[in-house]
Amino acid sequence: MTESNKVLVVGAGPVGYTVALNLAQYGIPFTLLEVDNEISEDPRAGTIHPPTLEMFDRLGLNETIFERGYVVPNYHYRDRRQGLIADFDLGLLSVYTEYPFRLMLEQHKISHIISDRLDAFDNHQILRQHRVVTVGQDDDGVTVEAETPEGNKTFRGRYIIGCDGGRSQVRKSMDVDFEGFTFPERFLVVSTPYDFGEHGYAITNYISDPDEWCALFKVPGTDDAGLWRVVFPTNSEDDEADLFDDQSIEDRLQGFHPNPAAYQIVHRNLYTVHQRVASSYRDGRILIAGDAAHINNPLGGMGMNFGIHDAFNVTEKLAKIWFEDGDENLLDLYDRQRRTVAAEYLQLQTIENKKNIEQRDPVAREKFYDELRAIVADPDRQRTYLHRVAMIEGIERAASIT
Repeated sequence: MTESNKVLVVGAGPVGYTVALNLAQYGIPFTLLEVDNEISEDPRAGTIHPPTLEMFDRLGLNETIFERGYVVPNYHYRDRRQGLIADFDLGLLSVYTEYPFRLMLEQHKISHIISDRLDAFDNHQILRQHRVVTVGQDDDGVTVEAETPEGNKTFRGRYIIGCDGGRSQVRKSMDVDFEGFTFPERFLVVSTPYDFGEHGYAITNYISDPDEWCALFKVPGTDDAGLWRVVFPTNSEDDEADLFDDQSIEDRLQGFHPNPAAYQIVHRNLYTVHQRVASSYRDGRILIAGDAAHINNPLGGMGMNFGIHDAFNVTEKLAKIWFEDGDENLLDLYDRQRRTVAAEYLQLQTIENKKNIEQRDPVAREKFYDELRAIVADPDRQRTYLHRVAMIEGIERAASIT
């Protein structure tokens, strides 16, 4: 790997690692820069949708992913007072994909799996404790200055792909806006080994309520024995210490589902929630993907998946430029395809998911429930609905943009 004939990748989350493994398989040299000294195990994304499983299959990851994760054949939409409203059968997607289900596996485990897979490849570097502070470009390439344990260092490459999250330093170096808004409430995520499945809950549940909606998911957890995450909205003025107070969390969980014994709490996290899309994913030789390019609320489990789809799209185009003398306008096509579907699908769907689950108007809420009941009662309607929310329609839409 020459000093500059490579791609610089910033951010070693699941999107950055997916970019890296794609580049490795194409034979494109790269250097991956990451600020943390190890893969973060914060309980964040955990849902893998069918198109993502199809993509991971191309990278040879699925055998390990299926060994570690939970296959989710259905999901529930519920009301805290009425109970089950609709049970969606993901098996109906079998006409579109060989993976007609979701798979639950935490994002840090995905990163570890990809990291292990990268050991089979040469011609790359993964440099941790490297914080990117400046990004510049000229006609021939990009230059990055990074803070490292040995002092500031400079890196050079032909292109850079920023996968460094919502506060992306790479994006901040571009001439782009990060348009959108921030929700007033924050999301509290609580993890417990208590088995909600014994009470009829699916592995994935969206639970509507005008006062305190919640979402409930089961992920493998530290020992793969199973851990349930409950997501609650919080008031913007609530103090973090009060929200994290043991009794406060116990009261929330008991209010959601009474438990004769106290809940065992494994994790508690509080997240600010945004809906934003960059005004461009490309500025010359600087590219962004994943949360650096778009952020959204987690209802529907779409954000990580969408970033992984970005990763496959942009690396495919870079490979054509690298090995087939492809025109650099391919990178503009990456921007058009992925930014268009971010607006038309990712943002619209996740905003709609939040609006529906927190609906306060009882008439509107019952109308929505009637619509869901009608959808699940009709296999064709349900299949069409799932085609969109399982992210297949978005992939097809992106491919249609030329």
